[in-house]
Amino acid sequence: MNSPDRRALRIGMVVPYDLCAAGGVKHHAYRLADALRALGDEVTLLGPASRPIDRPGVVGFAGVVNVVSNGGDNRMALLIRPSAVRRALVDGRFDLLHLHEPLVPALTYFATWFSPGVPKVVTFHANAERPPLQLRLGQRLWGATVHPLHAAAIAVSQAAARYAGLAWKRPITIIGNGVDTDVFSPRRAPRPPRPVRLLFVGKRTDPRKGWSDLLDAYQRLRAAGRALTLDVVGEGPALPHIEGMSVHGSVSLAALVALHRQADLLVAPSRGQESFGMVLLEAMASGLPVVCTDIEGYREVVPADGARLVPPNDPGALAAAIATLIADAPARAAMGARNVRAALAYDWRLVAPRVREVYAVALGRRSAAVSRTAGSAWATPPAGRASMG
Repeated sequence: MNSPDRRALRIGMVVPYDLCAAGGVKHHAYRLADALRALGDEVTLLGPASRPIDRPGVVGFAGVVNVVSNGGDNRMALLIRPSAVRRALVDGRFDLLHLHEPLVPALTYFATWFSPGVPKVVTFHANAERPPLQLRLGQRLWGATVHPLHAAAIAVSQAAARYAGLAWKRPITIIGNGVDTDVFSPRRAPRPPRPVRLLFVGKRTDPRKGWSDLLDAYQRLRAAGRALTLDVVGEGPALPHIEGMSVHGSVSLAALVALHRQADLLVAPSRGQESFGMVLLEAMASGLPVVCTDIEGYREVVPADGARLVPPNDPGALAAAIATLIADAPARAAMGARNVRAALAYDWRLVAPRVREVYAVALGRRSAAVSRTAGSAWATPPAGRASMG
């Protein structure tokens, strides 16, 4: 494999959020790293860590600070030591750096500044329908400061690309999040008769996830005599006992898969600020129908005949959509089958090669720039991997 897009690469994958905490960006990065390793690449994840990480291929940095922004907690590397980042880049001697959420301070900035001779790919994950003025100004300022000159860019959705466009004015390739369809897959055994089982996955501490709207809708349905139960997965404070509701907190991957296979319906009541909806994709791959809010990031993921979309911040509409599907088992089965087919397009075995095509673009741009510099009579030798830092 001699061409830039086929030879095995040493990739440094930089994540600005706490690698020890749950979250969509970290989940994406870990799974993408695994998929790239399956293609033969050597991948090292670099990110802040609130506790030591004993895991091959992961480098954690101290200095995590929690910042509440964009409707949720963001445990970021604001107090990270630049010297530690510089040393990790020199030791890694990477062929390419993949920077997730490149506008988030401060790890991605240090990684960019300390690796001038290394090609970059950036991925934008975030979305906000109505970002405040100070955030828009900050994006433009920091975007102009840290733009890697020869980088190529990815966004996980059109919504994320639009949001990134406040700071990134060059082309962006849309590549959605991936899912392991060998792990998240439909149940095989027939289900015995029982109440319809709802599933919610998300941080209840983040208002944008709409947990209180689902709780309101669930209590309305129970009060109306509907036969249903609710499994709640994700971080959040203790909840009082509510009939039919089971609170699981953060769970292992195996437990999450098992809960999907036991469920009849995923409910995602987010109020906004979602760029994609990974929880939707995992439910789809598991053969579940979906009830979710009609927001930009979610509309891009769920097929029209696999979901019921309702207005955000409307527990009554949420309850009505759930009630319709409680009473219609054939519709749930048809929606689940449609969702399984749609999820196959997001399998990591298809997504990772698409990401690698963007790597080839960045590598090609860097090679072209080095060739142009080498052809100049006034050129200085280009920075190689040994000069990082």
